[in-house]
Parts: sequence; C-alpha cells; structure tokens
Amino acid sequence: MSRNWSISPYNFHPGVVSDLKFPSEVIFSDCTLREGEQQPGVVLSKEDKLRLAQALDEIGIQQLEVCMPAVSEEERESLYRISKAGLKAKTLAVCRILKEEIDIASDCGAWGVILSIPAGELQIKYKLKWTHERIIDATQSILQYARGKGLYVVLSPYDTPRAEPDFLERLLKEAVQTGCMDRVRMVDTVGSASPEATRFLVNKMIQTTSLPIEVHCHDDFGLATANTIAGLSAGAEVASTVLNGMGERSGGAATEEVAWALKVLYGVDTHLRFEKLYAISEMLQQMSGVKLQPHKPIVGRNSFAQEAGLIVSGLLQHPFTAMAYLPEMVGQKLSILLGKKSGKATIKMKLQELGISGDERQIEKILDKVKTESQRKKSVLSDKEFLNIANQILQGGKNG
Repeated sequence: MSRNWSISPYNFHPGVVSDLKFPSEVIFSDCTLREGEQQPGVVLSKEDKLRLAQALDEIGIQQLEVCMPAVSEEERESLYRISKAGLKAKTLAVCRILKEEIDIASDCGAWGVILSIPAGELQIKYKLKWTHERIIDATQSILQYARGKGLYVVLSPYDTPRAEPDFLERLLKEAVQTGCMDRVRMVDTVGSASPEATRFLVNKMIQTTSLPIEVHCHDDFGLATANTIAGLSAGAEVASTVLNGMGERSGGAATEEVAWALKVLYGVDTHLRFEKLYAISEMLQQMSGVKLQPHKPIVGRNSFAQEAGLIVSGLLQHPFTAMAYLPEMVGQKLSILLGKKSGKATIKMKLQELGISGDERQIEKILDKVKTESQRKKSVLSDKEFLNIANQILQGGKNG
C-alpha cells in the first residue's frame, strides 16, 4: 500500500508476474482524433481536433493517430495543422495501400503512416476480394514506397485474430524482408479475441517479425482494456487507445483505463500526467456530445461517489476501505451523497460540514426524513434539500 493507492499484493506475487513481459516503456499511440470520431454521430471540427491534440500532448501521449487524410480536405487540413503545431507527440495518418494516399499523408506533414490492409479471411473475401498473393505483393510494394517517402511505417493487417494463421505468418515474414517496416499492429477489429488469445497472438507476431508490436483492441465483449494489457504483457510496446473508450460500435480500449491500470496494478510507469485525465475527458464529452455513463471507470462522475451508509462509515475512518486509489490522482474528487442508502455517519459528517450539530435522536430523525424524501424523489438530495430537512428537525426540537 502506498499513500495514494491500496491494491492486492497478489498482483506482484512471483506466480503472477513470472510470465509477464512488459516493455521497459509503453508508447501510447492515441487514436481519439480518428477512432473516436468514427463513433456514430460524432463530428469533430479541425479546431476541436487541434485542441484535443494539444491536450493529449500535454498529458504526455507520445504519438497521435490523427486521421485518414484521403477522406476529405477537412481531414487533410487537420493533419497539417496538428503536424505543424510544435507538439512533442508525433503524428500518424491511416492510409490504405495506395500510393496516392501515402503522398497525401507525406504532403500534410505526417511523421508516419499506418498502412491498413485486411488480414482476416472475412475481410479479404467480402471486402477486398483479392487473393493472398496479391495482398502480399501489394503490401511489399507499398512498404517500400512509404519508406521512400522517409516516413515511419506501421503495417496494420486488420482483423488480425481472425486471419488464417499460415497466411498471416507469411504476410508478416515477407513484409519484414523488405526492411521497410518499423512496427506491426495487431488489430482486433471486432473485439473477437480473448485476453489469452491476444497474448498468444502478440507473442507469435513478435517471434515472427522481431519488430515492435502495437495493440489496437475493440470493446465488443467489454475486454478491450484487458486485451490491450494482455498484449503488452506479452511484449507489445505500443498501446493504440482512445480517450473515454470511444469508437465504432462499443468503442475501443480507453486510454485512461489502460494507462492507469499499467501504472498502479502492474507497476509500469507510462510517465503520463494522470491528474489531467478527468479534465480532458470532460473536454472530449463537450466536444463530441457523447456523455459517459456515470459509473465509467476513472473519469465517470460517480467513480468516487458514495451513498451507502455502511461504506461511508468505513470511508470516513480510512479512504481505502472504499476505494483502491485516491481520486486526486486522476483529477477527481470524493463525493458523498445523501439518499435512501445513507447512514448516521453521513448525516453527522454533513452536519459538521455545515457547522451545525444535533443529538442522536435528532440525527436519527434527519436520517429517516432523508431516506423518505429520497425514496419519493427516486434520487439523492442536494445539500440545500438536506439543510432544509435538518433545520426543520433541529429547530423543531428546540421549539419543543
């Protein structure tokens, strides 16, 4: 236990950590600007994207997956502006295996390109409709072309977990032989893999390529964060994540969840400024119009809210009886709410906050009234509503 968190000692038991292969440094390639905007109904202006890029850079994100610049002039301008904004974070553009798209990314000032090519059999059969041979040949050609442009090159054979294993291995081996690839991305396009499968596949890709591996996971089974960490524990070096877990369908691995879990639960320091997570999450919610569920981990407004009396009673004695880490660590605050599930400890605390006091009988009456009113409202009470109840009972007691 540290002064900022209290976690299970089993996390670091030799039987748990002996097989983990986390890199000495995890690079975050945040794709909020691209994947986040692909969430249905979300539209971010180029001004929004620049502000988000600056905020992500400020918290220490090392790489930004900005957009697919071939999509529109607006996207091209966003990439150019962000690439020329003087950020520490390096900019990447997603491109299909087309030379003209590489040209566009290069002209817009991108540091690197993510070359997107189907690897899953369903993607190949029903979308691309190419033979395996053609895919391999086209991949080798485009890798060489991108390298000739002086770009950092990431090969992204998407729907990787559903690829035919022999084809995937051959694709990667022949891509490596070009000498024009800097890293490979494992893309779980529809969230189809388990954490164990992700770990196995990443390990296989490392053995096949000897190159850095990036992990990009979707959350269709609620496992995107777990899968990303599983891939990193197998030796992947780059986490492709999205702020607030936004993205297509059920979204992707949340930047804040992956980064904070790595630091606290695994002892992998990502050097991010975690105290700014809540503020940037709020910024994105305002820009996108997508409000998070209150119980969203780390940045949800209820992540550090407590109502139940038994829990609050323990919390007032020691914070870690009711939480694993302090809210200030991620830019949040503790919030104790008054409602149907409150107890006497909460009432006493609230009275003390307001500078007033009552005897045990009055406190019990206030508690009963708080529970009744909360039941009627089907909601917690505001401090103003609580104060009205308290004054009625305390003044009534005096008058009596």
